Amino acid sequence: MTEQQPLDRELTDKLYWLRKFRMAKNEKTLELMVSKAVDDHHQHAAVVAAIYLAECQREREMAQGRFLQQ
Repeated sequence: MTEQQPLDRELTDKLYWLRKFRMAKNEKTLELMVSKAVDDHHQHAAVVAAIYLAECQREREMAQGRFLQQ
């Protein structure tokens, strides 16, 4: 059980999910990424909350035209 504690803390971190969601270049891709993440972690309310907060922030960034430069 002790091996999972660091992983759980990472999954409940909004910035962890925000880094993942910043790969989305449009709203449809973001929607699919969020849906998959919620499906995978729906048993853990704290993880779903972090996913939701990261989604909201990414939507604001996309509305402002902020995308990763590759």
